[in-house]
Formats: sequence, C-alpha cells, structure tokens
Amino acid sequence: MKVGSSFAVSAVVIAENFWTENKDLLALAVSLLALVVAIVTTRQNVETTKKIAKVAASHAESMARLATYQRIHELLVEPAAASGRRRLFQAAKSGTFPGIGDEGWDDINYSLALYDTLAGYVFRGQVDRDVALDAWHHPLANIAGPVRAFSAYRIERGINQPWPHLMQLIEAGETYACQCPNVERTGQS
Repeated sequence: MKVGSSFAVSAVVIAENFWTENKDLLALAVSLLALVVAIVTTRQNVETTKKIAKVAASHAESMARLATYQRIHELLVEPAAASGRRRLFQAAKSGTFPGIGDEGWDDINYSLALYDTLAGYVFRGQVDRDVALDAWHHPLANIAGPVRAFSAYRIERGINQPWPHLMQLIEAGETYACQCPNVERTGQS
C-alpha cells in the first residue's frame, strides 16, 4: 500500500468514526439548519403577506371611493336633481324662492342635499377631491350665487339648517384649476 492511499483511507476512517461517534451532533446541526430555514422563510412569507394585504386594502379602498363617487354622480345627474338645480337658478334669477311646502321647495333642497352629500364624502376622503372637482367644478361655480341667495332666504325665514360641507365644496369649485384636457373643436363655423 502506498503512503498517499493509506493516508486517504485513514482520513475516511477517521471521518466515519467521527460521524459514527457523533451522530447526535450531526442530527442537531441538521435540525438547527432546518429551524433557521423555517424561521427565515416564515419571516419572508409574513412580510410578503403584509405587502399583499396592504396593496389589496389600498385597491379595495380605491374601488370603494370610485363606487361612492359613481353613485353620488348618478344621483346628481338624475332628472330630480337636475330639476332642483333648474328651479334654484330660476328662483334666484326672479328673486322669489319657494316657501316651505310650496312647489319647488323640496326639489331645490333635494338637489342641494345631494351636493352636500358629495361634499361630505370629499371632505371625509370617501371620494377623491380631484375626481369630484374635475367633473363638478363648473356646476359648483355656477350654482354658488344661487345657493348663497337661497341660504340667506332660508335663514331669513328661521331655517338655520345649513348644508355643512356644501359651501366648502362650492368655494373649492370656484377656485379649482382643472387639469382637464383641452379639446379643440374643428369643422365648426
């Protein structure tokens, strides 16, 4: 037998003897490695789950805001709300607002209550401010004078039930700088 090969054989024998005598140490090392891998992967899974949950919650919140806006927008463009706005403009122009129980009183109040609802949603963050103002800043600015006149009329008659958010939204609409795209009209004379 050569010296080199006997050295290799004795190294293998020593290694076999070491692991035979220290099986428990090997089992402990493997167990510790498995534990470390389990802890690391669990931590990664928890972090990933948190990120996914945050994204999902943000998406759900965004969808809820859009659905809320869509619903109030649908109500604002319904004929009943449009009729109330029209009556408000007509009454403000003539300087004669309907009294409680008169024809037009409920229509005007219904329309303004819808605007106030939109305003409340905006100021509570349930509807995105820019989305609402992009769509409604012109109508809000146009209705500002008649709303102020009707509010004064109501107060003169002892009806001090203001729409708590409406005036804030009207003021925002009056000063809003729309980022709306400019559309050039062609082919018109």
